[in-house]
Amino acid sequence: MSRHKERQEALKILYSREFHLPGDVQFAEREILDDVVAEGSEQTAPLASYVTQLVQTVTDHKAELDAIISELAIDWDITRFNYTEKNIMRLALAELVYNTEEIPAAVILNEAVMLAKEFCGEKAARFINGMLGTFYRKRTR
Repeated sequence: MSRHKERQEALKILYSREFHLPGDVQFAEREILDDVVAEGSEQTAPLASYVTQLVQTVTDHKAELDAIISELAIDWDITRFNYTEKNIMRLALAELVYNTEEIPAAVILNEAVMLAKEFCGEKAARFINGMLGTFYRKRTR
């Protein structure tokens, strides 16, 4: 399974958490992870753990990630973002800021744009690309 698919699965879990209390979503999350395992090969455990790692990183640093998004979204209240866009940005920011693997920033940004195109549309993809691009440029100065 590709990292793109893993990010899709992580996004599904994060999206589901927007509508449920933490204890309510355990069954749905297990179903999503079971799908990851079922589609995997001999690398199944690392793949499921990467999805889990992404979800856990976003969950652990949600307030910090939302603060970054709020800072980037000049004249926008973060509560006005739809859940999918917000979680795509959280995933990408989590990978850019907290990831221990050597994943090039360009790959992370491209993946976020692809997820936005798939789940939100072209306009949202451009918006997310602009937000994340601004973050990356500020960070690398």
